[in-house]
Amino acid sequence: MKNKDHSNMRIYIYLTVILLLLFVTTGFAIALEYPKACYEGEELEKVRTWEKTWAGKKIDSSNVDSVKEYLPDSFYGLIKDTNRWGNTYFTIIPYQTIVPSPGIIEQTRKNHGKSKVGDNKELLNYVSGVPFPEAQSGLEIAYNFRTRTFGDAYKSRDTGHIVDGKLKYDMNIDLENNLCFFAGRTDTPPVPEFLNNPKKIWRAFSMTQLAPPETRNMRIMEIQYKDFMKPYDMWMWLPAVRRVKRRSTTERQDSASAGDNCGYDNMGYDGPIRINDYKYLGQKEYLFSRHNDMDKLEHTPGHPVWNNLQRERVKVYVVEVINESSTFLYSKVIWYLCPESWQILYADRYDRREKLWRISDQVGNVGKGHNGVDVASFSANMSIDIQRIHGTLGLSDKKYGYDFDPNMFSLYYLQKHGY
Repeated sequence: MKNKDHSNMRIYIYLTVILLLLFVTTGFAIALEYPKACYEGEELEKVRTWEKTWAGKKIDSSNVDSVKEYLPDSFYGLIKDTNRWGNTYFTIIPYQTIVPSPGIIEQTRKNHGKSKVGDNKELLNYVSGVPFPEAQSGLEIAYNFRTRTFGDAYKSRDTGHIVDGKLKYDMNIDLENNLCFFAGRTDTPPVPEFLNNPKKIWRAFSMTQLAPPETRNMRIMEIQYKDFMKPYDMWMWLPAVRRVKRRSTTERQDSASAGDNCGYDNMGYDGPIRINDYKYLGQKEYLFSRHNDMDKLEHTPGHPVWNNLQRERVKVYVVEVINESSTFLYSKVIWYLCPESWQILYADRYDRREKLWRISDQVGNVGKGHNGVDVASFSANMSIDIQRIHGTLGLSDKKYGYDFDPNMFSLYYLQKHGY
């Protein structure tokens, strides 16, 4: 009798497992919870209670210790060390949820479960939206960041200052950027990809330097492909010799136009995801800029830090990034990523001696794209060289959802308009 009971129990367990597998594979699994806010329920109530004391407060060296737990150590040092960095301050504002655009939500839900990571850390089967809305690793978080589309295209005029904090000297910068996604599109027709895309381009970028004078009319174009294992194609128009030069990937490590960032630093990080190793360090609460009023930003000549940034409390993903090459310019980088927009809000970059070298602070805001959809991005940034007391401050006037002629991202166009 006991043997019969054991046999029946085994059959019951076996059938239960089979039913559960059928339940999952036939589409009746638990629905994807997307989008999801940083704070909900009791957590949100606690943040609102904290904001009753701190929202609207100006934070400078005199009171920064009171919010030190919500600042990266590198940024706390900028505020606290007035002898080195001068008087730096910011203002705390209430937390606001960033809701993805309707197209991002639709494409993420529609394509959920299709994206995979290959044996070489490449992204496979990606179509559009957020590839890993329930990210479980640093690599998946990195691909969520990498596939942001900025409203599918934008045209921007970027101005700012390269600042020597020791000599108290400013040099103005002025440039134009064009960024267009050929695939992975979410809100600007055609979605999810241009109908005519024979080269299988993922996105294309071009830049024209207007100032400082020594770099005027220098132009750069980059083409990145849907095959994430395929190297970038990159070219530069050099006005001094009136020639187009093909750029090597190693040049992306060079500082750009005397500034405090290189090609890999653009937009938080602008390079292949597969060339790094990623370690997820968990979530932590910080004060970062996501809804900044650009009209309130303040710059004092000779001061390499933006003043009067608006910062809100947000629970971010922290990821350690180490390049596979021992000769890469950074020994490691720490990313602080927004879980609602997947934007890198802040980064600590270490030199080859593993000493803190540069910090990057992306000044976020929410703009308007095609048909007035919200586009979470950034309209200012600062890249600070901690060792040299030097900074590059940028302001970006972006037009999201811009309707580009795809033919402008070509060698012919680059050379023709260089003259």
